[in-house]
Parts: sequence; C-alpha cells; structure tokens
Amino acid sequence: MDETPRRPQRLRFSIRTLLLVTTIVALSITVVMLQREVGPLREEVARLRNEVGELNVGDLKKLHAIRIDTDSELEWKWRIWVPEGVSYRLRSNGGQIPKEGYPGQGGTMYLREPGEHVIRYLIRRDPRNGHWNGSLHTQTGSVGKDHQPWVEWSTRTSASGGVGSSTQSFETDQPVEIIRHRVSEKTDSSANIEDPAAGFVIWLEPN
Repeated sequence: MDETPRRPQRLRFSIRTLLLVTTIVALSITVVMLQREVGPLREEVARLRNEVGELNVGDLKKLHAIRIDTDSELEWKWRIWVPEGVSYRLRSNGGQIPKEGYPGQGGTMYLREPGEHVIRYLIRRDPRNGHWNGSLHTQTGSVGKDHQPWVEWSTRTSASGGVGSSTQSFETDQPVEIIRHRVSEKTDSSANIEDPAAGFVIWLEPN
C-alpha cells in the first residue's frame, strides 16, 4: 500500500481570470470614487437651478413647483411640473382673503398636459377707472379681474406663503397652495394682519 503523502493542491488561476478579477476590482473602485464626486456636483447643480428658478424634478410621479423672481413687485411667477396622467384645476381669488381655507368663488383654469407650465399673477392699473386689478395667466390664457386696492396704500404690511424659491414636490391627490398673499394698513406686524385681509390666493386642485 502506497502511503506516500500527497501534496496539497494549489489553486491555479489563468491569466485571463486574473485579468478579469483585476478589472472588476478597478471598476468597483472607480464607481465608488465617481459616486463620491457626483453627489456634491448634483447638489451644486440643484442649488444653481434653484437660483435661476429652474425646476429640479426628482420623483416623476409627483407634482413639482418653484417660484421665479421677477423685476416687479406687482408680478408673481412660478414653474409647475405636472406628472403624466394627472390634471389640475388652477384656482385664484382676490379680495378679502382668510388665513386658512380656500374661497368657493374665483377664476378657474386647467393644467391638463403633462410637463412644465409657467403661471403668472399680474396686478395692473385699469386706465378706464384707475383701479388696480389682478389676473392669473398661463401660456394658454388668463382669468380674473380682482380689485387690489392695497397697491395704493401709503403704508402697508404684507404676509405671503406658499411655494418658495426652491423646488418643492407634492403628492398628486392633495390641493397645493401656490401663494396666499395678505395685506394690511392697520398693523406694522405681519403676524397681526386681520382675518380676512386684502390680497389674493392661488391654489391647485386635483381634477
């Protein structure tokens, strides 16, 4: 009986296998390094887009909105991104605006097409009677003639809420307040504005 001790078998790698393993390791290291570099770049791109009023659309199933700076204190502007398969009623009302809730009356427009929409609220003086009136505008039309007497007040205090200058996302089954702008000539504190108060409100309702 042969009792010669056997040598332990050594693992053998072909040059092709060694090259393949080396390539996989190198690619893994490269991916990790790229992720570390791309993360801050994405944040920087998002910040720059916000600064110029461009939308940063993340979840394609959600509504996104951002306020755009304008050159006039009597013009407000927003970009709104509507997801596929969703439509909205775009509502506006000017007059005596409560702190909470939405008026039953007011102008109505529709955002039915998916993608980006630009909406504006403009206050202009009517040359026929001298009244300052507000109206809501989209790429397809306009609605409203809301009297805004506060424009001529010598002193006034305002409070405004809603969508800000950074992209915000919203679930598609909920109303979205675009802006609630309320103005008073009776107080110098935005926290003490009467309820209701002069101004306007714009909001979206799922259609």
